[in-house]
Amino acid sequence: MLEKLLRLSEVRNRVPYSRATIYRLISSGEFPRPYSLGARAVAWRETEISAWIEDKIAKHDKARPAPPRAMPEVR
Repeated sequence: MLEKLLRLSEVRNRVPYSRATIYRLISSGEFPRPYSLGARAVAWRETEISAWIEDKIAKHDKARPAPPRAMPEVR
């Protein structure tokens, strides 16, 4: 199966960050690195971007406190 490659515009449609923010996150090791397609073209593996998004969601859900449990009604 061929891996789908995403250009920057497609990555930005999936991740609501600016180009500068994406490249800053790449520099700090917090975002998947792109693959070089040529002298002036890069792309990201779709599976790596999807995994990054899923990881962010999982971390967010884990950090969110559990909703309070309903107290039984006392009569």
